[in-house]
Amino acid sequence: MTFFHLVSLSVFIFFLIGFVLPLIRLWMRSGTFAMAFGRSQDPIQKLVGAAIATYMTALCAWAICYAIGGAAVVGVWSTPRGVQFVGWALLVVGLTIVAIAQAQMGLSWRMGVAPEPTALVVTGLFRWSRNPIYSGMLTTLAAYLFLSPCPWIVMGWLQFALLIAIQTTYEEQAMLTLHGQDYQEYRARVGRFFPRWQAATGVGEPTVG
Repeated sequence: MTFFHLVSLSVFIFFLIGFVLPLIRLWMRSGTFAMAFGRSQDPIQKLVGAAIATYMTALCAWAICYAIGGAAVVGVWSTPRGVQFVGWALLVVGLTIVAIAQAQMGLSWRMGVAPEPTALVVTGLFRWSRNPIYSGMLTTLAAYLFLSPCPWIVMGWLQFALLIAIQTTYEEQAMLTLHGQDYQEYRARVGRFFPRWQAATGVGEPTVG
């Protein structure tokens, strides 16, 4: 299997790990459909959900074109092996974070702001990041900037980062409304996406990101 076939395959692995498998797992465990975007009455939520779906469709289409036609078809720039190694490392780290964080959320995992209440998860990876699933997704997609950089990947990553920023704001406001003081205290000590260390309190004390 060639390099660009491996990269293309990894896109579909990301799609399965990040979206398909957790949807199936939650449905089998609880009978709950985790795709909450379509159930929201907020038009912005519906728009964000549609935009994320469009992005993933476009990314899969890009992967298919890359697998069939190679770098020239999708305008991928050549990168040295050392840069590609960084990309593979980011890919593994990102996918691992996504899979672990989704498992740790358990029955609370949703895609979008769910109308039904969900439990506040503050253990595991959520001890260090309020949104480790999104952190893992951003890391995974950043890997393609090193593996197969091209204008489509650069623009796509920026678009996805913007969508995640918007969606996170909505989700955290919903969690604040639902969990009140507990979530406010959690937000005060844990970074939004990645841990930040406060020198005055010593190593190991996460603070607001």
